[in-house]
Amino acid sequence: MTSFAQAPEKEARTLRWLPFVAAIVGVATATPLAWDSKNFGTFLLLISLYLPAVALVCLGLCIWAGVERNSPRARSIVISLVVMLTLIGGIFWALPAAKDELRFLAWLRTHKDALQWYADRDSVMLDWESWGSAGMENDAYLVSNPGDNLTQDGGASEWLRHVGSTCEIVASKRMRRGIYIVTTYNCPLR
Repeated sequence: MTSFAQAPEKEARTLRWLPFVAAIVGVATATPLAWDSKNFGTFLLLISLYLPAVALVCLGLCIWAGVERNSPRARSIVISLVVMLTLIGGIFWALPAAKDELRFLAWLRTHKDALQWYADRDSVMLDWESWGSAGMENDAYLVSNPGDNLTQDGGASEWLRHVGSTCEIVASKRMRRGIYIVTTYNCPLR
């Protein structure tokens, strides 16, 4: 038989798992949405379903913490709220910025021979990513530029001339020496 002095400690112990569950659910739901953040369908899903659901969960946790404010359980509830919001915000901030580097590292581990094949010529190696809607399409490509001058003045136009394209490069990101990700707007390179 438990006494009244042991009851609050036992009650608080039952919610120690809540911050871990909030962390797992936050990471598992935010990661796929942040990874595919340039897709218009993902944006619609994010705005119409995901963010309202997160707001409702946060509101529910706030109300629950308010009800339990004099209980030791309130601490686990507040920690869960903070962990969930921090992880979701951090994932949506950091993952889109690091996505190209992570994908390139994974690609590089499985395609080292492709680097040797493209090492001595200006060329489009791979269709990297595409996004947009209603006639406003962006296309990104993994390209080879042995001169390693694609981001310098005149380097992009010279590279485009060598690959036989009239497109305009709107963004380029150097992944390693001679390898870039270039983005075009409404003008496929292939």
